[in-house]
Amino acid sequence: MAVMRGMLAAYSGVASGSPPTVVSFQYNPTEVTRVLRLQKDDSASGGGSALNTRDTAIEEYTLTLELDATDGLEKGAPLTTALGIAPRLAALELLMEPVGTSTLGDLLSSGSRPATLKLPLVLLIWGPGRIAPVVLTSLKISETGFDELLNPIHASADLGFQVLGSRDVSADDAVAQAAIGYYQGARAAKAVLQAPQVVELGS
Repeated sequence: MAVMRGMLAAYSGVASGSPPTVVSFQYNPTEVTRVLRLQKDDSASGGGSALNTRDTAIEEYTLTLELDATDGLEKGAPLTTALGIAPRLAALELLMEPVGTSTLGDLLSSGSRPATLKLPLVLLIWGPGRIAPVVLTSLKISETGFDELLNPIHASADLGFQVLGSRDVSADDAVAQAAIGYYQGARAAKAVLQAPQVVELGS
C-alpha cells in the first residue's frame, strides 16, 4: 500500500471563484511537532484562578519540508530543468501573502483589490484523520543547491502554523467553519477511543 503524501490546500475564498491551491509534499517530513498553549486569564483574583482561561488552547504545528530537483533533472523535465524547485518555493511563499496582493492574485480576482486584506485559509492535510485548518505564521527557506543559472535545486523549508478556531474566522465563512468542525470533531472522536485502546493494549 502506497504511503499518502501530506499536502497543503489553500482557499482564497468562495467569492474569488478561484480553485484551491494544492501544495503536495515531495517527501513527507520525518517529524511533525505540535504545541498546545493555554491562554491564561490573569485578571481573575482570589483562589482557584490557576484554572481560569480566556479561551481554548492555542495549537501550533511545525514541520520541515525537503525539496529536491534531482529526479526531475535526470528525467529532463522541462519546468524543473528551466526553474529548478523555484515554483514549489514560490507556492509556499504565497501562502503568507494576503489574497489579491500578488500578481497572480490580481489576475485571479480580475484586478480588483479587496478593501480588507485577508490571508488564505490553509488546510494542513496529514492523512484523512488529521485535516487541520491553519494559517501559515512562519516560513524559513534554506536553499542549499543551485544549477548553472542559480535556480535552487535543493532546499529545506521550516513551516510554522497556528490552528484556527471558530473565534478566528467569520461566521459566514462556510469552508473555514466546516474545516474547524471536522478537525475538532475528529479529535473528540479519537479521545473517546482512548479507554478501549487502553484495554486493547493491556496497559
